[in-house]
Amino acid sequence: MALPYIALARTVEYIYNHHAVRHPRVPISEVYQTLKTGDILMHLSHLPSNSNLTHQAFFSHVSMLMREGDLIYTSEAQTGTELMPNPDRPGTDYYMARGAASAPLLTRLKYASDTIYVMRLSRPLDPTREERLKATADQLHRAQYPYPTAWQALTASLLARGDIPARHCFQHVAYLADTAGLTPLDQEPPLAKRGFFQVCRDISDLPGRALPDGYYYTPPVELIYDIRLPGTL
Repeated sequence: MALPYIALARTVEYIYNHHAVRHPRVPISEVYQTLKTGDILMHLSHLPSNSNLTHQAFFSHVSMLMREGDLIYTSEAQTGTELMPNPDRPGTDYYMARGAASAPLLTRLKYASDTIYVMRLSRPLDPTREERLKATADQLHRAQYPYPTAWQALTASLLARGDIPARHCFQHVAYLADTAGLTPLDQEPPLAKRGFFQVCRDISDLPGRALPDGYYYTPPVELIYDIRLPGTL
């Protein structure tokens, strides 16, 4: 009987935070060339989402950036979100694959129905970390590593389990961070092994935490799509 009241309280808290929390804004044209592999995108839904209501996280979706020359892509775990309008069939959309997926950053930003922020690594990854991170992301994309079913998500949330054979978006990014050796120094066990509730808060709280070899993430900055650049579809 308490669940409706908890949901209402979380919704009120979310609405308050949505109006009260402010981050700096920057046009994508000013930062695109300096974004790098390992930077993290944080999405903010305009309506309360599962992350806001169940995980007590301000952000509702997360992905990690991968740079290939002049192009930047996301690595994320998806439920099959629309990516962009289908130019061949007006009124329909292209959808991302369910599970581990990738998309051009500028396309995600241009057609996003939510607000997107970036948390940037303090400096570029060393070559070994970057190659390991890209190889892991590519492996997950090719395998379309699964997104949790509703039952898996409920079980993992109630039991605080992080060992189910699927990962939601926050766990996906946590797994990539662990792979690249970017787990906070004060964090045990690895981020991706923590339960659904905790890993959302862990990723959201990354800015300023000490990472191995002096790395750290900077506070989130809102990205504004303002110009067509290489990588836009």
